Amino acid sequence: MKIVNIAWRNIFRHTRRTIITAAAISVGLSSMIFMNTMMNGADKMASRNIIDFETSHIEIFAEGYYREEGVFPLDTIIENPASITDKIRKIPGIKGITPRVKFQARISDGIDELPVLGMGVDIENDNGIFRIGESVVAGAFLQGEGDVLVGENLASDLGLDVGSYITIITKDRNGTYNAYDLTVSGIINTGHPLFDRNMAIIAITQAQDLLALGQGVTEICIRTNAENKLEPLKERISQEVGSDYEVLTWKEMNAAIFEISGFKRAGQFMIALVVVIIAAVGIVNTMLMAVMERIPEIGTLKAMGFSNKGIVKMFIYEGGMIGVFGSLLGCLFGLLISLYLVHVGLDFSSVFENMDIVYPMKFIIKGEIDYLNLLYVFLFGVFVSVLVTLWPVRRATRLEAVDALRHV
Repeated sequence: MKIVNIAWRNIFRHTRRTIITAAAISVGLSSMIFMNTMMNGADKMASRNIIDFETSHIEIFAEGYYREEGVFPLDTIIENPASITDKIRKIPGIKGITPRVKFQARISDGIDELPVLGMGVDIENDNGIFRIGESVVAGAFLQGEGDVLVGENLASDLGLDVGSYITIITKDRNGTYNAYDLTVSGIINTGHPLFDRNMAIIAITQAQDLLALGQGVTEICIRTNAENKLEPLKERISQEVGSDYEVLTWKEMNAAIFEISGFKRAGQFMIALVVVIIAAVGIVNTMLMAVMERIPEIGTLKAMGFSNKGIVKMFIYEGGMIGVFGSLLGCLFGLLISLYLVHVGLDFSSVFENMDIVYPMKFIIKGEIDYLNLLYVFLFGVFVSVLVTLWPVRRATRLEAVDALRHV
């Protein structure tokens, strides 16, 4: 306890220096917490957008379709989806199933024409699997054939409103161009750029007629009650449907997107780590100055019987106490900033509004706090503070008591 008391008094000898050093640590740690919260929030928002609007938890394709999904081939489709859905509904853990048809198309308001991704949905079942119906901000969800839902950004680009007439043009399975006149029944704002900027959604029966698919669909989407058990469920579904179909989870279909997220997270963590290293250099500088200023005192302590081990402990306690102060401040500031990010968010949409991005979310980011990460960051700050104290301490332990007492 004597050594702890001495260390406690020593760190407040130069209060301003101690506060500046602790503040430097807190800036580095709070930036680490902020970046982690932001990336957690971005990943969660992207994941929910993918699951709630794009793929659900698991999708089934005809064998070979997914390899060419970017061009939406119509010669590799599921010809008889009813036979597959009947088998899957019997599997425990399945919450819902719905077919979809995706295709490349163009829409025209009679003056302007834009490329879009067309999608046919089952009007009765789609809202039980996806959240498109909840995202209608004007008008209503599809009521039947002849209706079309468009994204808010697409509607803005073409000057569309509820009740506007458009024509959708595409090439069917036989290579023949078809066109249908449609009425905008609703405008959606999902937070998913693909849907809000590029998607035209119609009834699945009309999409099948438009593309000459008969009863065929491009994919079957499955939602489960056990999101943490997707792999076993995927294997069970694969066994039921057979080798003529491929079954993929949402994570497998979007691996590239979250690989990009991993690179971003690593880059941002490195930036925060540099700040922590700068703070660590500040601790080294503080402890070196403390050693140089207190050489006569160190000599006195040694003359009084303090061992090198006791001197080392004293300086380590000092560095640790500064680390605890800095880490507590860093975690507190990081938590406060994170709470703002969770409840208010950061709007980057003005920066990226004219850019095509592959990340499935708009840049209005709300955070997700990882409270366990707060503990790790706190321990990391204290550990670094203690670790970087060891080098200055070596200078203190090398001094002989007589030489230290003579030092001026």
